[in-house]
Amino acid sequence: MLTDLGAEPALASLHRRLAQLRDLRGPAVPDACAQVRELIVVASSSRSGSSMLAEVLRGCDQLLHLRAEINPFLRIAGLGHPHSGSGSDVLDAGDLEGLGADRRSLLDGELSLEIGNPAHRVDDEERFGLDTAWRLTVQWPRVDWQPQELAHLATRTLRQMRSDTGTPSWERYRALLIAELRRRGAAVDGAFYDGASEASGGGAPGEVLVEEPPFVSFGPWRHASAQDLCSRPLVVKTPSNAYRMAFLRALFPNARVRVIHLTRNPAASVNGLYDGWRHGGFHAHRMSEPLDIAGYTDHRPKDRHWWKFDLPPGWSEYTAAPLPQVCAFQWHSAHEWILRELSQGTDHLRVRFEDLTGTPQVRTATFERITRWLDVPMSTSFQRAAHGDVAPVAATVKPSPGRWRSRASLITGALDERIHAMARELGYGSDGEWI
Repeated sequence: MLTDLGAEPALASLHRRLAQLRDLRGPAVPDACAQVRELIVVASSSRSGSSMLAEVLRGCDQLLHLRAEINPFLRIAGLGHPHSGSGSDVLDAGDLEGLGADRRSLLDGELSLEIGNPAHRVDDEERFGLDTAWRLTVQWPRVDWQPQELAHLATRTLRQMRSDTGTPSWERYRALLIAELRRRGAAVDGAFYDGASEASGGGAPGEVLVEEPPFVSFGPWRHASAQDLCSRPLVVKTPSNAYRMAFLRALFPNARVRVIHLTRNPAASVNGLYDGWRHGGFHAHRMSEPLDIAGYTDHRPKDRHWWKFDLPPGWSEYTAAPLPQVCAFQWHSAHEWILRELSQGTDHLRVRFEDLTGTPQVRTATFERITRWLDVPMSTSFQRAAHGDVAPVAATVKPSPGRWRSRASLITGALDERIHAMARELGYGSDGEWI
């Protein structure tokens, strides 16, 4: 029987288990972050298509990636809210300097064991099992399982899937693994994974979260070598990175930093945020005091302690604001900080979400711009994306042009002149033109 730990014991147990996994998964590339020579930051507000764009980029072998977002690694190192002490998602170079040698080494080692590329197959079953054990450990930190036992179970499940008469798929692998963990008494729920049906009953998957739901699923991965780190750009995508550019420069001290500034008109972004706040996932920060956000806490009372998506400076002024205003504040804050970074001369490429999802001709031209700027070929993943063959990632509702107009009065009521001014600065005209 697996034990569900309380909040404080869970954190102590989590760090013990992650240390065991680092030893088992290693050796890490020494000083991995210092080896990186080029960092590509996909900078955007939340619900603006950054996950979709990152998934397309992840298909390019000339680039390096994390399997998902950097947030879990920062939380493991004590740099998530409220432990960072910044009061928000803001991190700067001083936050890295203040970590101390041990935690800086921990962060570097964890990232070293993550950076890589998607693979077509599993070549090393033991390493795959250990990687799966790591992911499960950060997704369900309150479940007190032994890393080696969990890795062995992940490997056995892989072999079972391969031997079944049914069609092998990573969705099937996840279902088999979660079912076996539940049979053994683990309080895990497959509904919290990306692509699964929304979890029923409301509430977060636990009081202690390291990875935000919807959780990343499992699949084969090729880990980067020291030579890869020196020769291939590393792509990072997390909307909260809008508030961390100085920190990222310090974390990757020898890297040339470039930015893909992904924009989306405010009405569509606010609409996506509105849906996300009312969805069964996207729990980002557990607050000590309950929120009183009309349209959210009355709709999802079990989530009243959870702030969703990025946490901009000044968030405390919105803990009792109507939900559309909270969403508009998040959209504006992210772009305000991104533009502040770009005004310092950072090499960047601005890309509109609307162009990533436009006609085949517009999509093709947009991905050609991106590949030229990245200096990578227009490979298969870009070709598929240009023809619309991109599966939604972390979507709450199937995307469709102008979907926000179904609740236009609710959305536009939250878009004040400051929002419209930012939209104009980003190249968007009147809201009659927004899709």
